[in-house]
Amino acid sequence: MHTIVVTGGHHNSALVVAQELVRRGHKVVWIGHKQSSRGDAHDSAEYLEVTSAQIPFYNLNAGKLILNLSELIRFPVGLSQALSLLRQIKPHAVLSFGGYLGGTVAIAGKLLGIPIYLHEQTVTAGRANKLIARLAQVVYLTYPDSAKHLSAKHIEVVGLPLRSSILTSKSKTLFSRKRPTLLVMGGKQGAHVLNQFIFAHLSDLLTYFNIVHQTGTNSKTQDYERACALQNTLASLADCYLPRGYIGESEIGSYLHSTQLYLGRSGAHICYELGVLGLTSILVPLMSTHDAEQLKNARILESARLALILPQSRLTLPQFTSAVTQLKQLKGTKLPLPIDATNILVNHLLKQLG
Repeated sequence: MHTIVVTGGHHNSALVVAQELVRRGHKVVWIGHKQSSRGDAHDSAEYLEVTSAQIPFYNLNAGKLILNLSELIRFPVGLSQALSLLRQIKPHAVLSFGGYLGGTVAIAGKLLGIPIYLHEQTVTAGRANKLIARLAQVVYLTYPDSAKHLSAKHIEVVGLPLRSSILTSKSKTLFSRKRPTLLVMGGKQGAHVLNQFIFAHLSDLLTYFNIVHQTGTNSKTQDYERACALQNTLASLADCYLPRGYIGESEIGSYLHSTQLYLGRSGAHICYELGVLGLTSILVPLMSTHDAEQLKNARILESARLALILPQSRLTLPQFTSAVTQLKQLKGTKLPLPIDATNILVNHLLKQLG
């Protein structure tokens, strides 16, 4: 039996891999964020789902290696904490899924002589993953093109580990009213800009769609609370609007299979899942990500005629309506993406560990 620390910024695919390792009899310990963002009093989706899976969870207050005084102060504190945790856990390997927290744990692991492994989810690579790749024994990629962004000893292209409900769920009736279903998601933390758009135009949008709206559960914006309050004002249309704070791993598949249109951010996981399912979408990339990562994710679906990209600056009701009309003219198809990345990655990792 091996003890493996799983860590990093993309918890959805990381959790799938962690659960498979546990299923095969190995011990997994998770190092992550208990809160989604600083100042948010609510527990993160990452913390809730990992602890629900009965995987030991350690919170790490990591800092980013950027030219920001408060972050630079946090970094050595986070590194010291990571070193202490790894000395306590004594893992055989660290499996990182990227991000600055994953970078901190990877550096600590390297200093302690622990083998590092990395999975890169996106078509490009962030600053942290470029660093982790230099430290890693093996870098597992979702897309072959990512290799040109990384300096790594050993690269394996495996695809993206998919949440099981994506592959096993069936379509179900979410609403009694006969309208197409619009699924609105801004990533696991929600997206305040997208939420505001829905709030401002909810009555108009409900004329054409039933709406499932994942708002996130940020305690500062309180968008979920506002969505619930708005639902209570909709009278006969209240049953056509379903606000959710967060849609968990066990449910996401059935919602995606039961939806006709997705509106939201274009993170690595959702874009891969939309491509696998062939679901049409209007994508609003978060442009503050490193190297326009979300825009590049979105372009994969756009080139397959599965999506239209709507910049955040143009997120208005007329522009959205126009995008819906244009999407009806497109005939996209499912992307031929690997769906067995979990087993491929775990098999290779365990072979490496011996």
